Amino acid sequence: MRRLVLLLLAVLFLAAACGGSPRPDARTIVIAIEQEPTTLDPRLAADAYSARVSSLIAAGLLRSGRDGRLVPDLASRYETPDARTFIFHLRPGLRFHDGRPLTSADVAFTVRSILDPATQSPRQGAFREVSRIETPDARTVIFRLSRPFAPFLTGATIGIVPAGLGGRTPDAFARAPVGCGPYRFRGWETNSRILLDAYAGYPGGAPKIPHAIFKILPNDTTRMLELRKGSVDLVQNAIPAYAVKFLRKDPQIRVVARPGINFSYLGFNLRDPLLSRREVRAAIAHAIDRDAIIRHILEGLATPATGILAPSNWAHAGDVETYAYDPARSRALLRAAGFDVPGTPGGSPVFSLSYKTSTNKERIAIAESIRQSLQEVGIDARLRSLEFGTFFSDVRRGNFQLYSLIWTGVTDPDIFHTAFHSASAPPEGANRGRYRNPRLDTILDRARTITDEEERRKLYAQAQKIVAHDLPYVPLWYGTDVAAMRRRVENYEPWPSGDFGGLPQATLRSEGGAS
Repeated sequence: MRRLVLLLLAVLFLAAACGGSPRPDARTIVIAIEQEPTTLDPRLAADAYSARVSSLIAAGLLRSGRDGRLVPDLASRYETPDARTFIFHLRPGLRFHDGRPLTSADVAFTVRSILDPATQSPRQGAFREVSRIETPDARTVIFRLSRPFAPFLTGATIGIVPAGLGGRTPDAFARAPVGCGPYRFRGWETNSRILLDAYAGYPGGAPKIPHAIFKILPNDTTRMLELRKGSVDLVQNAIPAYAVKFLRKDPQIRVVARPGINFSYLGFNLRDPLLSRREVRAAIAHAIDRDAIIRHILEGLATPATGILAPSNWAHAGDVETYAYDPARSRALLRAAGFDVPGTPGGSPVFSLSYKTSTNKERIAIAESIRQSLQEVGIDARLRSLEFGTFFSDVRRGNFQLYSLIWTGVTDPDIFHTAFHSASAPPEGANRGRYRNPRLDTILDRARTITDEEERRKLYAQAQKIVAHDLPYVPLWYGTDVAAMRRRVENYEPWPSGDFGGLPQATLRSEGGAS
């Protein structure tokens, strides 16, 4: 079956020169994305593409550089006279895309609206310690914190929106946002494309490419064919692994592959009577053959993971409990938990679980491989693949037993608070499995109040060991970042975060001839 799929793909690639969508003009870059964003309001962005596209439209006080370090963006500088005070000085002459001046009042509105429970912003946790916001003049904003809070500066990267949303309703703003980022919003055709134009007033300088189109193409083969034909210029981290070898052979396409930080995992609903038992979760972890999935489905474009933080992260701890592929160990754990498990594969299932994933073909293939692994140890995993919006909504509401997702762009170890603190269940955070560990809560609360990096590193090492033992997630792998682009795209490099942060510096050259 696999050979048939590869053969079919090769035939389709050979036929790609005929027909199809028109090529973009010399002033427009077309970027294919696999899922439609759920919102373009930066305060509400919870999924990867909502965050990636909205970050091009709405700039923050600070931004993450290519190396993950924070650098000034709308703020020219900031100062911290004490551990609980942050003073930001805005650049002169800032204006939103609609011409309105951007002032400290807009910054204050953005943060206050995030803190408003009615907004239900997933970004609320970044500002939870803000006790007062002062705006002594149009270019100065002062944040007073109730206590020292190390992740605050990461929160300062959230895009600033106009006070009162520029007179728009929240729903209207989410579909047609106004920001001060490198690109201004031009249009959104549902289930089709999002159109952006370069903004000359961006403080970092106008993007070199005047127009950008994010084309929504959920089908893997369609994305690859349109890239091959030239009607798409760039696909980043939305490339099925099996297609990479074909793209590398195309002289009109450049493929860049680098170790990434995006973390794939299998999540548990810990309110479920079966999955609340650690020995069951450990049995599931030992049943999964990660190496086989990486080798056969991901074509080697991933490395096994031990936790959310990739080895390149300054707080990564490598000496944590791991769960090697060991079906015999898995069955033994289930038997010790009181389940009547046969010593070898076969027979009736011990119990059944629902396993939800998206309709992405690669994600379905991964889920099917995991389903087969669980079947070998006596667990019946019933797959349900759902359109991403429905799937993600179910996960946030806790309507699942098992699910698989990817954490993208993780750089701040405070992700542990977002993902595992008992106070971070949605909508306050992303503790979707409703995991609780009081000792971990204490460590994570303490880590937030310390600014010394070495002390934070020690605390997060403890946190990683606790999470690795308790297994609210089964760590799967860190994906390799892969970007494939037409040769006419120059000076573009993928960022480890998975964002399109390199887009404003990219350029286009003429691409002659048919392919």
